Amino acid sequence: MLLTISACGIGQGATDADGRCGTFTLGALDDDSHRAAYYAIEKGRVQSEVIGKLKIDYLQIPALIQATASGQYDVVGTSLPGVVNAREKGGVDLRIVGLIQAQTGGGTKTFVPAGSGIRSGRDLKGKTVGVSGFGSSVMMSTQIVYTKKYGLDAKAEGGDIKYVELDPQTMYSALKKGDIDAAVMFHQTGWRASNDPGLRVVADIDNDFREVSGAWLVGAAYVVPGDLLKKKAKCVAEFQRMIGESVAYAEKNVSELAPEISKQTGVEVKFIEYWWDQKSYRFGGGTDPEWIDWAGKFYRLAHEGGYLPKNPDLGEIVVKGGTGE
Repeated sequence: MLLTISACGIGQGATDADGRCGTFTLGALDDDSHRAAYYAIEKGRVQSEVIGKLKIDYLQIPALIQATASGQYDVVGTSLPGVVNAREKGGVDLRIVGLIQAQTGGGTKTFVPAGSGIRSGRDLKGKTVGVSGFGSSVMMSTQIVYTKKYGLDAKAEGGDIKYVELDPQTMYSALKKGDIDAAVMFHQTGWRASNDPGLRVVADIDNDFREVSGAWLVGAAYVVPGDLLKKKAKCVAEFQRMIGESVAYAEKNVSELAPEISKQTGVEVKFIEYWWDQKSYRFGGGTDPEWIDWAGKFYRLAHEGGYLPKNPDLGEIVVKGGTGE
């Protein structure tokens, strides 16, 4: 289970007799752009009388996928495929309490060295391509694009492409050194690659995905187990409220938080400003109908492509924003 209850009554995900939550924990993506979304919570700009403390741990994509049904966290920001696989293969009744990280026309691209003979996605047949997480939303959207736009057999094993899983910084270095033929990059490494004259784009994944699906790619979702949701709806609704307010703060105050995050992690201020300018990414965090529609189109294509065991009914598993129901 994602969320555990303390035998003492107040603990990870627990509430006392008045419905107050103790420490609530979130497993979140370890990326500086995402740290901006939680800045107002961690700095005390957004507080709660219901949740005593919202504790956030930052994890890389493979660790997030593993944490989806591990019981480590009350809420996990996991990939969209992770939700379905946990429900269908792991038997965990996960519910979506927020959709996050829409890539709106500039986020994910397939890069190759500038001098490469690869001119488009069609030329990736027989090549080695670096990815940051098998089973991730980016991986599956890339497979959908490679198949539907570039005519490739894009399955992870036995197809036209040899995929290798690498952490983002290692993947960037491997591409520069020629250890891999191409790399699917986004967030900070994608931004670096876009500004690197030694690299160029052969497949613009999020724009291509929009072309073949009619939707922007939604990368992830906040999830909790259904049985605990029934017992702790007030805690979940408060979590949704806090996230909504913290994201709104980030959107309005990026000039304040970008230098602060830069001091903590060394990321360039320009990257944080780029991510939050609303042109290439939108963080989201709620359950807006438009975002649910985008997620639904991703799920349909991923299931049709054989990458997911089921196309889920989002009407059954999405929890209304701020209600816990």
